[in-house]
Amino acid sequence: MTLIAGKTTVVRLYLRGTSGPSVSVRGAIAVRRSPTEPADTIASVNAITLDPVQPHDLATSRGDAGLSLNFLLPSGLTAEGPLSVTAVNVVDAVSGIPLPLTGPAGPTVWFKAGPPLRLRILGVRYPFGSPATVRAPREKDYQALVSWLGRAYPVAEVISTRGVVDAVVPPEFGPDDINAQLAAIQALDMSTGGDQRTHYYGLVADSGFFMRGAAAGIPALPDPTTVASGPAGPADFGWDFDGAYGDWYGAHELAHTLGRRHPGFCDETQDDLLNYPFKNGQLGDETHALVGFDVGDAALGLPMQALPGEKWHDVMTYCDFQWISSYTYEGIRRRLLAEDALVSGTGPVSEPTPMAPPAPLLTATVMAGPGGSGGRPDDRYPTRNVTRVTSTDPDTRAVAGPGPEGAPEQLVSVVGTVNLTRHEGSIRFVNPVNRPAVPPSPPAGQTAPQEAADDGQAPTAVLRILQFGGTPPQEIQVPVKLNSEREPGADRTGLIDAVAPAGPAPEAVELIVDGQVMDTFRPGGSPPTLRAARYAGAEDGMLGMALEFDRDPEPDLSYSAQVSADGGRTWQTLGVGLKEPTVHLDRGQFRPGDDVRLRITTTNGFSSTAAETALFSE
Repeated sequence: MTLIAGKTTVVRLYLRGTSGPSVSVRGAIAVRRSPTEPADTIASVNAITLDPVQPHDLATSRGDAGLSLNFLLPSGLTAEGPLSVTAVNVVDAVSGIPLPLTGPAGPTVWFKAGPPLRLRILGVRYPFGSPATVRAPREKDYQALVSWLGRAYPVAEVISTRGVVDAVVPPEFGPDDINAQLAAIQALDMSTGGDQRTHYYGLVADSGFFMRGAAAGIPALPDPTTVASGPAGPADFGWDFDGAYGDWYGAHELAHTLGRRHPGFCDETQDDLLNYPFKNGQLGDETHALVGFDVGDAALGLPMQALPGEKWHDVMTYCDFQWISSYTYEGIRRRLLAEDALVSGTGPVSEPTPMAPPAPLLTATVMAGPGGSGGRPDDRYPTRNVTRVTSTDPDTRAVAGPGPEGAPEQLVSVVGTVNLTRHEGSIRFVNPVNRPAVPPSPPAGQTAPQEAADDGQAPTAVLRILQFGGTPPQEIQVPVKLNSEREPGADRTGLIDAVAPAGPAPEAVELIVDGQVMDTFRPGGSPPTLRAARYAGAEDGMLGMALEFDRDPEPDLSYSAQVSADGGRTWQTLGVGLKEPTVHLDRGQFRPGDDVRLRITTTNGFSSTAAETALFSE
């Protein structure tokens, strides 16, 4: 396993007493970055008991963090490059008297630089029960997910932001519904300049009902546009007693978005064709040559612990006691490097064989929220018109970027769901956008592999964009991103998610599967403009805003809501496909001093109007 530069790192020293009485000991190690630099001495964070009468062998000690002296490296010593480690001394923990120490010299290891995991977590609110009450993820659910990813994934940093969105489909919705909503939100975020390496994950509280999680596809090539969602709550599943299971559950679904598949253990499908190296989905075997190691999280009350390889299982299995194996760890590391190169334009990444560290190591986290409370906003907010994207009049064009021969060309984001088994499909969201996300592309000379359906063929659909005035339609073939958690015998369902040129005079969008039109989207009339936003109360940390338009919106129109916490420099989408004239904002994502603004974009699918309003400065 590769040591990641900047990641929280622990050195473990294994001792065995050879003579004398049982004794509690502490120790120190010396570490240096190069032979010419002075060594740094680091004391152990714990003491252990040595009993010559009942010695522990190395395998047993590796599987128990309480049987090794553990040394937490300062962050400055985990920068990219080599690090030499040497045991210095062991002392009686009570008297401080040094004990004789023999054994081989310590190793020299190498830290490698790597990209962070960029993550947008959207908590999904929904009404449930009679009378209906709003259900939403707990603060602990967000914290636990980010912490687990930081501790287990091969990253030094989790750059995480979060928001809260209202489900646009009533419960009991499924992951395909939520993933469609996430994909539409992501397309709008990327259109307004979002970091295209960001992965999107929907967090759904199980306090109303249990929504099984899934990713919208398992991309064979780097593709950060692949979204996923899953449940969260306090269930323990008989083995996880820290009060939150959405951490490892979310890590499983997010790993699917990074190309990881099921190795086929504990009643799951076997679709990892690269052959998982350990029996029964374990992290290792009884020799403890490979064990998991969790540095813990004091803020969440999680201790440092070793995870025996024959008891703990890879996070991509359906087994109990989940952590990340060396196999999955390295696969995720390679994919994150490839995604970083895809977006930065540096091309494919070629790496030497990684060196093995003494143990897996862990992470710092950046998380947006929770913030301060701030004062109550004004009762009414003036708005300003920001932009008006063209109407559906066939004599006009949208200004969205250069098209053929320099003419401007409109782009639309189309998100839909399909059921290939039942030959059903639905167009869920159509929104004009300014730019697409960076598409996945294979190395030169290779064809992009696609996920195969049961018949061995990669499933695809066609988006046909009809044009006014007899202009030939635009047809775009798009992949069907199959649900990652399909049960044997269950319907084959998935997502279509594309940003496509709308053509000079778009009239409608057809979703075609197997040559049949499954659904047709037709735009409504011209969208109205937001005139004002009125404070509509606050509940459970959510700020309600009632929207007033210059005229009543038609039923076929919808709106999206975006919020900026930096005065309009960057925007994040908190609602898409909305119909009711009320939007809810999670105040927990704002911090003291934020210049918070709200942007409402009303659209018929092909054209839109947008207006901004300043909410408050915390």
